[in-house]
Amino acid sequence: MIDKDFYKNFGPFSLDELALKIDAKIEGDKNKIVFDIASLSEATDKEVSFYHSSKYKDDFNNTKAGVIVVSNKCKINTKKNYLIVKDPYIAMAKVASILYPECEYQSFYFDDNELMDLSNKPIKCSKKAFIHKSCSIGKNCEIGSFVKIGPGVSIGDNCLIGDNVSIYYSKISNNVKLYQGVKIGGEGFGFIAKKDFFKKIPQLGRVIIEENVEIGCNSTVDRGSIGDTVISKNTMIDNLVHIAHNVKIGENSIIAAMTGISGSTEIGKNAMIGGQVGISGHVKIGDNVKIAAKSGIMKDISSNSNIGGYPAENIIDWHRGTIFLRKNR
Repeated sequence: MIDKDFYKNFGPFSLDELALKIDAKIEGDKNKIVFDIASLSEATDKEVSFYHSSKYKDDFNNTKAGVIVVSNKCKINTKKNYLIVKDPYIAMAKVASILYPECEYQSFYFDDNELMDLSNKPIKCSKKAFIHKSCSIGKNCEIGSFVKIGPGVSIGDNCLIGDNVSIYYSKISNNVKLYQGVKIGGEGFGFIAKKDFFKKIPQLGRVIIEENVEIGCNSTVDRGSIGDTVISKNTMIDNLVHIAHNVKIGENSIIAAMTGISGSTEIGKNAMIGGQVGISGHVKIGDNVKIAAKSGIMKDISSNSNIGGYPAENIIDWHRGTIFLRKNR
């Protein structure tokens, strides 16, 4: 369910109404009502979701979504409700805009009367910080200069927010440290570009940061598109790291500087990721994985693996290959 602390829903809509708006064919009950949008794995009978890649076939087969947007080439179960289109990715972006028309582009303007009154709050806040009055800030927090915290954000106890940090669309737990220049909850890199068509995909998720997380200077964590970006407890993130929308990072993980993690990637517990690693989108990385610096990850990695290189492989094989090439130059 999209968090109503951050986004205004203009639903509900019937299947018939949505079909007319996105030029889709209906399979199922045209009077079926949907209230919201969600991922296949999280959707309920009152929500619409979409299926566009065989990578999510299991989620597609097991989803509880009331309506599924699918391609006209997709094999369907006639006991369910579908919106059938040529391109489900484009159609789902349109559905998101129908349900949340105010969310295609974020607003950054606020009146002075929207500023939180900090006179009775148990926090240390530097001058020239803007905290929206709808925010929730816990006890014993310290907030630096030129910080901006947007509407609906919640921050737990004993948190440290460095200078020039901005936080939007986020739920942050206790004992979290965000160092100078960190940007949390920004726009995910979501758009569709065709030859004669460009469509911005509304980003309707959140960033969830669990307890005891530290994020280094000038790192960026994008909010989810549909669903959340999640950084689990006790994770340490270095400077200049980019975490894209819908990424999920398991607890006790360590990520070194200048690493980029593409959208919808899932990283298990106890990961150790070296500097300048690049991870492509929709990849699943298991628990206890170690990744050498400057590696390129393009496929799923099983638990307890040590990998390196570009494209990444078992680290012993990578070292052997490097030695072979050096000897045969």
